[in-house]
Amino acid sequence: MFKFLTKLFFISFLLNFVWEITQMPLYGEMGMGLRDNYLEFLKIHWEVSLKDALMVVVAYLLIGYLVKNWEWAKTFNHGWVLLWISLPLWQGIIEYYSVYIYFRWEYAESMPLIFAIGISPILQMLILPSLAILLFRQTFSNSIE
Repeated sequence: MFKFLTKLFFISFLLNFVWEITQMPLYGEMGMGLRDNYLEFLKIHWEVSLKDALMVVVAYLLIGYLVKNWEWAKTFNHGWVLLWISLPLWQGIIEYYSVYIYFRWEYAESMPLIFAIGISPILQMLILPSLAILLFRQTFSNSIE
């Protein structure tokens, strides 16, 4: 199990890091440092990607607990549905508070919105956790160690 979770964390981090950098044009000044400050830019995206990866691992464990099956991702089942609902919903809450309550960042005009929330971070948590799990699905061939 630890091996799988470590791999899940690592691939989630890599996928999220690429996504975070790619979606930068959809955000305005982030209040966490100017984009032209390269070291600050890397630090911010490193930290955010680590948090995203941790969120994926925690969601995986919580879903395993709820469905009473740590290998829930081995086949399509209600664990996947929980993943597809819970992480985008949680990300939407984080986005709302970060943008409208704490003013940590803002959206650029180019960011498509749904219910005043940026669609890119919602898609991020809809697509990337599933992709990370599928990339390491072969880990389930025997059992989770």
